[in-house]
Amino acid sequence: MAKQPFYDWANGVFPDTTPMNAGDEHEHSSYLIDNTLLFHEPKSTLRNYWKAIFMEQLNSMCTDPDTWPKLSWKLFTQWFDCHFSSMVYDLQDEPLYLEIYD
Repeated sequence: MAKQPFYDWANGVFPDTTPMNAGDEHEHSSYLIDNTLLFHEPKSTLRNYWKAIFMEQLNSMCTDPDTWPKLSWKLFTQWFDCHFSSMVYDLQDEPLYLEIYD
């Protein structure tokens, strides 16, 4: 879940748009990871994935990596709160649609 500093960065990249605030957002991203790692050390598990998550979140706001801040674990934890769950439920009758990005 993005914190206000993430939106402050996005607002700075796009100063002519309506400012975004963390409290206005109701959509959150979910990432599937190897759950065998999760239960023992969730924070150290996150350290295996933080950079990919950070890049995905930045790219969701601005696709120009030249506008991105220097990526670091410290900045990631300042900009995002992460919540862990061991279960995902599919409540739809249709088969899952898989979209793969390279």
